[in-house]
Amino acid sequence: MQSPICPLCGSKDNEKRFSVRGYDLFACHICELLFINPYPTDIVKRHATVAESEFDEIEILAPQRHYLAEVKYYKKYFPLIEQECKDAKSVLDVGCGTGHLLELLGRYPHLVRVGIELNSARARLAKEHSGSEIYQVPIESFSSSIKFDVIIMMNVLSHIPFFDRLFSSISSLLSDRGKLILKVGEFRKDVRKADVFDWGIPDHMHFMGLNTLDFICRKYGFSICKHQRVPLSSDIFTRSRFKTAGRSFLRNTIKLVLAYTPFALSILRKLYDMKQGRELYSSFIVLTSR
Repeated sequence: MQSPICPLCGSKDNEKRFSVRGYDLFACHICELLFINPYPTDIVKRHATVAESEFDEIEILAPQRHYLAEVKYYKKYFPLIEQECKDAKSVLDVGCGTGHLLELLGRYPHLVRVGIELNSARARLAKEHSGSEIYQVPIESFSSSIKFDVIIMMNVLSHIPFFDRLFSSISSLLSDRGKLILKVGEFRKDVRKADVFDWGIPDHMHFMGLNTLDFICRKYGFSICKHQRVPLSSDIFTRSRFKTAGRSFLRNTIKLVLAYTPFALSILRKLYDMKQGRELYSSFIVLTSR
C-alpha cells in the first residue's frame, strides 16, 4: 500500500500507528505530525458539515451545555490567556464556540473582540453572551480591516485541515509582533490507540508530535514565546471535566460519582500516568511572528 502524504510537510516517510472508525492514523517521520488517512480534500464540504451541524437535536450537546462547559474550562485557562492579552488592542478568537472567552475579555473595554465560529447555533449564542462581532467564515477566507494583536485557537488546530492556507491567513491577520495562542495536545510518535480515551476522529484530523511545533515555526516564520506542557492527565481527570455531561447517561452518572468521591480523580490520574501517560501532553503555546 502506498504511503499517504503528510498534510504538513508533504513527506511520504511515515508509518501507520492504528485504526479508529475506519480511519488509519499515521505518524510522519519528518515533522512528527500524526494525521488520519484518508485525509479530507474538499475544504468547502468540510466547512459546510461543521456549519450545518444541529447539536440541538442531542440535548446533552446543545449550545447552552457547550456554554456551561466553557465556563468551567476557562476557570483554568483564562488567567494564562489574560496575561497575553493585557497590552493588546484587538483579539480574534478562532473557533470561539459559545463565546465565553470573548465574554471574559469584555472586562477590558479598550479591547476589540472578534470571534469566528462556523456552527450556526453556537455562533448565535456567542454573539448573545459576548456582545462581540461573530463571523461564520472559515479563517482561511476571513479578511479584516484591522490587524489583530492576539489570535487565539483553543483546541482548534486539529480541526483545520490545510496548514498552508491556515498559516497564510494567520500571518495576514496578525499585527507586527502579534501573538498566536494555541492550546493543543502533543504526543510521542509511537503513541498507542489506548493512550487516549477518545481520539475524536475524524473530527480531529491531525495531532502534534513532540517536535511538530518546531517544524511549524520554521516553515511559517514564528518564534516560540511560551511552550507550557503539562501531562495530558491533568486535563482529563479534572472535576470540571467529569461534571460535564456527555452522550451516555450511564457514563455521566459514573463520572459524577467519581467527581465527588474524595481522592478518586487524583488516584485515576496517577494510574493513567503510570500506564499510559509517558510523553502525552496538554500544551499551552504562545507564538510570535518574526
